[in-house]
Amino acid sequence: MAFYVLAQPEEQASAALVEQTPGQPNLIADVGGSQIAVQVANHPEGLKLAAGFAWELARAATEFATRCQELAMSQDPNAYGRHAEITG
Repeated sequence: MAFYVLAQPEEQASAALVEQTPGQPNLIADVGGSQIAVQVANHPEGLKLAAGFAWELARAATEFATRCQELAMSQDPNAYGRHAEITG
């Protein structure tokens, strides 16, 4: 079953690696009072598949962040530096 989740980050949005049980990492995105958790599947290829997905997600997130920052800087004439951190 597929479903669609839309998240629009506000100031309190965050993402983190959580490993409450050693060897069982979770990627947590906290947006608007809701959480999305990515967990490792419980089978022999689970860690490998989770790592591959996470690398792909990281690549896409970096592209998304770069594009959002470019757009934000184009709206702010006082912005400087291609990778200046944008904060809320």
